[in-house]
Amino acid sequence: MTQTTHTKFSANIFDNDERILINSASAETPLSEFTRPRFLQTLNLSLSFNTDEMILSMVKELKEKVERLTDNDWDVLKMGIPLETSYDYTTNVDVVPNDE
Repeated sequence: MTQTTHTKFSANIFDNDERILINSASAETPLSEFTRPRFLQTLNLSLSFNTDEMILSMVKELKEKVERLTDNDWDVLKMGIPLETSYDYTTNVDVVPNDE
């Protein structure tokens, strides 16, 4: 008898910078309109005009991760937006817990 293990999707597959890109891309878009094809198109656009190798590498890796998500995983990801980050993309200031 074969046992199938189902794992619950977690946005933890995305590093902090990737989470910031996802949050930024979804910030001005209603979640109902924030579709995977639309987000991938945004990433492709970023790849087409960016020249910084570090940014290109990060965007390519994020694109590959998003392409590998199942439809259900994408829906779960969207429900978690805005994703928790360790610093804010608009101010680039580290978020420090209150108890420190």
